[in-house]
Amino acid sequence: MIQAIIEREVRLKMKEWGIKTLPIYPESRDAYHPTTSKILDAFDGISSYQVRMGQMTKEFRDSLTQTQEQILNLLGISSDYYWGQSVVEGEKSEKT
Repeated sequence: MIQAIIEREVRLKMKEWGIKTLPIYPESRDAYHPTTSKILDAFDGISSYQVRMGQMTKEFRDSLTQTQEQILNLLGISSDYYWGQSVVEGEKSEKT
């Protein structure tokens, strides 16, 4: 059911925003009707990591491609939320 919701949301937003295809197939080939599998595959290999030295922490993240950012926008997900930097309404932050 979740897969159907993801596909439906992406496809409806693509239609609403006038986006005909997403380049999510191998070799950046276009998908006219993206499937959940290919949508999620677009984020395969994306990582972030933290280096801690005493009290100081430095975080490093891979850069998102334009297609990955577009998919997040179609799903209504901010890049901050994707990286775990913002709190959804109703959730409590561990820092507070």
